[in-house]
Amino acid sequence: MAAMDRLRSFAAPALRVLAVLVPLIAAVACWLAWERVEVRVPGDVQARSLDGFHGSGLAACVGAALALLMLADALLRPRPSQIRVAGVAFAGALLVVGAVLFTSTGGYRPASGEGYSVSLQPGLFAAGIAGLLLVLSAVLQGGWRRGGSRSPASSG
Repeated sequence: MAAMDRLRSFAAPALRVLAVLVPLIAAVACWLAWERVEVRVPGDVQARSLDGFHGSGLAACVGAALALLMLADALLRPRPSQIRVAGVAFAGALLVVGAVLFTSTGGYRPASGEGYSVSLQPGLFAAGIAGLLLVLSAVLQGGWRRGGSRSPASSG
């Protein structure tokens, strides 16, 4: 039991830092470039970077917004909340699912053909990693609270 208490006291500051930084990183990642579209026509090449606000990236951006909402709730009401932990887990899941679907489809190509290419950019990967960290932090927070609490005896 003492080892678990030491682990909790060691990891608690890291969880607090994660709880603040990761939602901010997720929100910034939605504004960064997720894909770069290049169109090549004879004599000209046009390129454009697109953020996560299209295709399945919308799910990730909704997850980032939910993560920011849970951060605001934690700052306004610092008491532990299982609903907040569930909200953080759901936000992380949305970020991961949106990033994975976006990665598997490569975004939405404007058309198909030899003159078009789409490459994935760092914002996509930052959003996915932020989602994984949110889910992990929610699992740790929920598991530690549940493991440390004693349930009342059944009435029987």
